[in-house]
Amino acid sequence: MTEFTVEGFVRDMRGIAAGQDAPNVLRAYMDRLMAAPDAVREAFPPELTGDQILFEDDTVSVWRTSFEPGVSVPAHDHRMSAVICVYQGEERNDFYEADPQGGVRRSGQVVLAKGSVLSVGPSAIHSVTCTSDEPALGLHVYLGNLTKQERTLYDIDSGTAMPFDDANYEKLMAADRYS
Repeated sequence: MTEFTVEGFVRDMRGIAAGQDAPNVLRAYMDRLMAAPDAVREAFPPELTGDQILFEDDTVSVWRTSFEPGVSVPAHDHRMSAVICVYQGEERNDFYEADPQGGVRRSGQVVLAKGSVLSVGPSAIHSVTCTSDEPALGLHVYLGNLTKQERTLYDIDSGTAMPFDDANYEKLMAADRYS
């Protein structure tokens, strides 16, 4: 793989999303990319915080993500395939399955350390927690337009499913378990 640039990465993601077998081609690309996670970290300004949408259209959403130490993101779905990688820090992904009563139950866990890659299917439900002492920084590539997709948030304590919108997200983030 040549030198990592954000512009080149976005261009490659757009091409992969428009091609055949996008989920598998995307995963192979990210596996190769994470052979040198420091090259990805060096392409972004060190003072950059929070999430950035690097590109988004109807075929692909390319995000740079940042999860602060000890902070969790509530359980949610994407309703599209995605591949995520971590190029700094560590994050834990807790996975859930929908139960017949409309809630969710925990079904597994994957820890992504620096250089790790994870494929997520369109029916996956997960939460994310930064488990390192430094921010967990990553690249998330969704095969679709994530910000326009109707999605669901889950309150894992009450078993309540709700639309993924800013108000519901902030309500769940205000709970002690997510900070």
